Amino acid sequence: MVGGVPVGLALRDLFYAAGLGFLLCVGYSAARMLLGSGKAVCFICDAAVLAVGALLYRSAAMSRFYAGQPRWYTLAGCVLCFLASRAALEPLLSGVEAFVRWCLAWPFVMLWRAVLRPFAGAVSARFQRVRTAHSAGRVKKSRAARKKRLQNSGRVLYNSK
Repeated sequence: MVGGVPVGLALRDLFYAAGLGFLLCVGYSAARMLLGSGKAVCFICDAAVLAVGALLYRSAAMSRFYAGQPRWYTLAGCVLCFLASRAALEPLLSGVEAFVRWCLAWPFVMLWRAVLRPFAGAVSARFQRVRTAHSAGRVKKSRAARKKRLQNSGRVLYNSK
């Protein structure tokens, strides 16, 4: 059985675990920001944070913690810090994500507004003019074709002598 840990060293271990929870939260949030928010991506990120968190927590417990093994209070501190950091950072990170997307999209939006939209409008107008001219010509040809099909009333079809 493991002996008791002095309070000062237990608090040190708790702060190490809380820092690990914050580090996991930052990595998780960055992965979600880069990869998106689809169902499969959320599942993969959630599973990865659990696996990486367990590995890093066990590693920190063996190397940094005073007792040399995981304790319930360090695990609770790590999980609570992760959840609190996630709740605190989510609004900030959603704003940062929106700003980054706006910065990345801005040159393309300006290119669309300045060059491509007027060009597309001109091409569309030209296409409309050609289409109306073509349909008018088709109507004219169909009228001429209908006239040609009518019989000429000035001709006699049989010999009337």
